[in-house]
Amino acid sequence: MKKNSHPVKLLLPLLLSILFTACNRDKPIPPIEPLEGYTTTKQYPGNVGDESLEDWKKELKDIEVVQIKSTMDGKVEPALFYASESSRKKPLLVLLHSWSSGYLQVPSIPFALWAEKYDWAFIQPNYRGIFEHPEAMASDAAIQDIVDAVDYAMQHADIDSSRVYLVGSSGGAMTALVTASRHPELWAGVAAWVPVFDIPEWYDFNLYYPHRKYNKQIIAALGGEPLLGTAAAAEGKRRSPSTHIHKAKDVSILLAHGINDLLVPPSHSIRAFNILAAPADTISKEDMEYIVKEQAIPENLQGEATDPHFGESDPEVVFSRESNNVKLVLYVGVHDMAYNSTLLWLNDQQKSQPQKAVTQAK
Repeated sequence: MKKNSHPVKLLLPLLLSILFTACNRDKPIPPIEPLEGYTTTKQYPGNVGDESLEDWKKELKDIEVVQIKSTMDGKVEPALFYASESSRKKPLLVLLHSWSSGYLQVPSIPFALWAEKYDWAFIQPNYRGIFEHPEAMASDAAIQDIVDAVDYAMQHADIDSSRVYLVGSSGGAMTALVTASRHPELWAGVAAWVPVFDIPEWYDFNLYYPHRKYNKQIIAALGGEPLLGTAAAAEGKRRSPSTHIHKAKDVSILLAHGINDLLVPPSHSIRAFNILAAPADTISKEDMEYIVKEQAIPENLQGEATDPHFGESDPEVVFSRESNNVKLVLYVGVHDMAYNSTLLWLNDQQKSQPQKAVTQAK
């Protein structure tokens, strides 16, 4: 009669299989360095507003479309989601689409490729889509959709809550600043490129450009022209960073703006910076007006033109200043967003975790 095999021998193949699987899915993270071949969203192939799930799948086969139910009104909104199966805690990158696109916006792909390379989780929520109806354009429902997207990622991946990041450009940057202000406890770092600072004021600015579509969208979202003293203007202010951003003083924020931006003038980022910065570091109204009019840096502000997160392939920095928890970078360029400088800056941000109270034994 054959003797029973030793239990250890029976378990050994299973243990080796578990060990192999764990080692395989927890591959070493490579040293952090800029992504090769990617510069800014305007230089990404195609148009900035292009949307295509097929393009996403070509670049990142494990990206998936998920459905997230709003905790505010019960509406189900889609999002793009990626998270590796590694067992380690990982940062979360929340990417907000821009004004005229939805959650399938293609130029966000390099951000997701960074997540794949360095074992981050990535989510790009729809947050009510294009800014052309009342539920969109930094509405209460749109802001809650972003918070719900963070919660979804927390439930479906092992997220390091001290490294949750928010990124957007243009309308996405505007919404990022509002979200950072209304939910400052969530974010380790928020990068806002070429943000709209005040919706009614930007509406007035766009009256000089009647061929643009944005004012029609603003009217549709706010329920009327946001003229002084109207309910639409009050609603526009309520959705604007200008109203809320003082509540984000404890959040690390990067504001980046092109000095040649004729769509959203750099004064929008400068005004946001002035609210968050120490009084001694603010930029005067005269200097701000000079930057907008001349598309150049005034002589008294020159000499602050280096930034460690901007490399040779990034836009040329002409002014950089940090104060409190905010950094303002002005660069030679238009309405754009750079990949590597954003990601390298975010990688350096980490929220301090509250210490647990120690109970003395009696």
